[in-house]
Amino acid sequence: MQTEETFNEQVSKEYVTDETKQQLELTETINRDLHAAGKWSYFLSIVGFIGTGLMVFAGITVSIVMAFLPNKEADIFPFPPVLLGLLYLIMAVVYFFPILYLFRFSNSIKSAVALKQQQQLAKAFTNLKAHYKTFGIIMIVFLCLYPILIIGMVLFGIFSGIGGAEGIPA
Repeated sequence: MQTEETFNEQVSKEYVTDETKQQLELTETINRDLHAAGKWSYFLSIVGFIGTGLMVFAGITVSIVMAFLPNKEADIFPFPPVLLGLLYLIMAVVYFFPILYLFRFSNSIKSAVALKQQQQLAKAFTNLKAHYKTFGIIMIVFLCLYPILIIGMVLFGIFSGIGGAEGIPA
């Protein structure tokens, strides 16, 4: 596995010669596009925070409602019903962090473009990297869980069919 330094060194050796060594230039068009990206990421992060808040509210509501259900209705779940609300709360916590990184990116990029500050630009892209890295890890976890869940559902269906067939007289 390569680190960032070895990757950068490799790119430098392959593509950069003495004639092509230059600093990246942020033109007015790039600045305008970065500022627009900052506005849109700010909007998306606010919507994400609202969604996270709704997940927390749903998790608490489901936990409370499930706790007061009579035992007959609660037996339809193969697990304690309060765990459903806990699942919502866990999802909200996991979802909060990438949204926080996106919010920080939006604030930093708007500040960097408006004030022409290199440090703010670096901070913005560090938060953008963290945003994508966090969502990437979440995606890897889900991609690993899907085959397990599919196999579990198929096995559940097979065993349910076998169990149901035993009760039918031949």
